[in-house]
Amino acid sequence: MEQFDTYLHEIIAKNLSGQCTTAETAALQRWLEASPENRTEYAILAKLWQDSPAVAGSQRQYNTAAAWQKTDAAIQPTPSRVRILYTKYAAAAAIIMLLTAGAWWLETRSTLKKHELSANDGKIKSLELPDKSMVTLRQGAKIRYINGYHHDQRIVELEGEAFFEVASDPGHPFLIKTPNKSVVEVLGTSFTVQTGKDSTAVIVASGSVKLGTEGDTTAVILNGGQRGVWGNGQLYARDNSNLNFIAWKTGILQFNDQSLFEILPQLADFYAKDIRIDEKYRETASQQKATITFRNQSCDDVLHELQLLLGFHYQENGDSIVISQ
Repeated sequence: MEQFDTYLHEIIAKNLSGQCTTAETAALQRWLEASPENRTEYAILAKLWQDSPAVAGSQRQYNTAAAWQKTDAAIQPTPSRVRILYTKYAAAAAIIMLLTAGAWWLETRSTLKKHELSANDGKIKSLELPDKSMVTLRQGAKIRYINGYHHDQRIVELEGEAFFEVASDPGHPFLIKTPNKSVVEVLGTSFTVQTGKDSTAVIVASGSVKLGTEGDTTAVILNGGQRGVWGNGQLYARDNSNLNFIAWKTGILQFNDQSLFEILPQLADFYAKDIRIDEKYRETASQQKATITFRNQSCDDVLHELQLLLGFHYQENGDSIVISQ
């Protein structure tokens, strides 16, 4: 609700005209229960709506000044209080009046709704956004978006990890907002975003993006081949050394003269396994290196090939694997 304030006013308008969906009614109720100030604002806007006379068909004509006089009489504050309230709510009231000026407007705006897609069935999911941008969600990721612009911006909300290929539209900036309040502003084309509780990591495949917080003048610009991290008091950009940052999307794992000590964490991330190295084998594992590529292979097949190449043993118990001499 905070991220799409006009969406809130649309819900109020639809509620007042009896066109709210069940989900919208629930969202409005949560907003009303959040604070007494929200309930006061709704009451004032509802009064303005109710006191606006209906005319032919579904069209309405509004006399805001007359409606405000009736609202003033109903709430009976002091004159200075009237001016304060009028200043505070006039803009919102104007929006409500515009939103409800005719049933045709609400019908044409009915497509401007917040949508949500989750990759929660153990598979990656892809979707094309209304602006023709392509998004691929990693398992467990979730995206929210609207069919339109918010203040001339294309805004999506992301939880988890996703790969973006953003359609060029310089007149409408593309922003990705995360639960940890970081913001990724797209200046180029393709990149991954991985959100966490306290941090966000971005790796740019091509083009450039800006990583920081909303309105942050210290945000970093990331270009193709760079990785940036925001959170936990850090904000930096470095060259990306991870060839497998989109392996979850392509199914291809590549290792170029990397030690077993470096390879195994990447396998653990890719296959969602707990892969550990026996303490007695850690020094040897840090010295054993491999240059090898795997394409859409099972974890067992990959470990078996590495075993033949490097000569270790492994024991698997469910999602837990131990590597040893």
